[in-house]
Amino acid sequence: MQHIFLSPHLDDAVVSCGGTIAKFVYQREDVLVVTIFTKNPDIKKIPKKFHKFAIYDQRKKEDQKALNRLSVDYKWLDIEERAYRVPLLKKPTDIFKINLSGGLEQFSNITEIQAEIDKLIEKYPKAKFYSPLSIGNHYDHVEVFLASLKYMVDYAIFEKFQFYVDFYGIISTRIKNKHYLGKKLITLGTKKPQTSSFKLFLITTVMNSMISGQSIESLLPSKYLDIEWVLKTNSIKGYEKLKLSALECYESQIKLFGQRTIRKFFKRYQTNWDNSELFLQAKMF
Repeated sequence: MQHIFLSPHLDDAVVSCGGTIAKFVYQREDVLVVTIFTKNPDIKKIPKKFHKFAIYDQRKKEDQKALNRLSVDYKWLDIEERAYRVPLLKKPTDIFKINLSGGLEQFSNITEIQAEIDKLIEKYPKAKFYSPLSIGNHYDHVEVFLASLKYMVDYAIFEKFQFYVDFYGIISTRIKNKHYLGKKLITLGTKKPQTSSFKLFLITTVMNSMISGQSIESLLPSKYLDIEWVLKTNSIKGYEKLKLSALECYESQIKLFGQRTIRKFFKRYQTNWDNSELFLQAKMF
C-alpha cells in the first residue's frame, strides 16, 4: 500500500481528494481509504432531527460503490461520531462548535485513531498518509487532524503526512481563512465556489457564524505550532469526471444539496483551483 487516506466520514476522502485518488490508481499505485467514524448509532437514543444523517447501512453501501468505482481498498474503523455520543448535541450545527476550554482531553478517540495509524505503518511502512486539515471546525474532522498532527510531530515523521482541504474549506474562502493554516492555501482563481448556488451560500454563511472565534490553534502546545508548511498542488485534470461519478454514489448526502447544485459547485471549484487538489505538508526541521 502506497497511499492511505484518513476520512472522518463516509464520503470525505472522495469529496476532498477523489481526483488525487483516481490519479494514483491510474498510475498503478495502491490506495487505501480508512474511514474513522462509521459506527451505526442507536436510533432510539438520538433525537429525530439527527436521524437523516444516521442511515449508516445505506451510507456504507454508497461508500462501497464509490470506492469500487475508484478501484481502491477501504476499511471502516467503527468509531461513533460526535453527533451521536453523550452528551448529545442540542442541534446538528453544534457539531461545528469546539469547547476550547475543554483542551485536548475532550477528544477521547485520539488514542484509538493513533493506534490504527500505528498498525497501518507497521503493515505498510512505505505508505504516505493523507489527513484532513479540519477546516470548518467539524468536531470529528478536528479529532482526526489532531490525532494525525500529534502522531507526525511526536514521531518526527513529517515526510509521511500530508493534510488535505476539507469540503467546508473547498466551498468557502471565509471559512478556510478562519483555520490557522487556511491562509497558507492559495486561491488560484477569482470565482468563489460558495456563490455557485444560493443554498451553498446560506450553508456557508451559517457555518461561518458558528465557528467565529473558535480557533483550534489555542488547543495546541507550541511544539505542534512551530512548524513550517509547504503547499502541495496536485493537478487532477482528466480525472474530474471520475471523481464526480464516485461522489454521486453518495446519494443520501447528495440529495441534501441536490445533484445540479453539486455539479455546478464542483465545476466552479475546479476552475477556481486550476483543476487541482491542495495539500499542506510540514517541512522537516
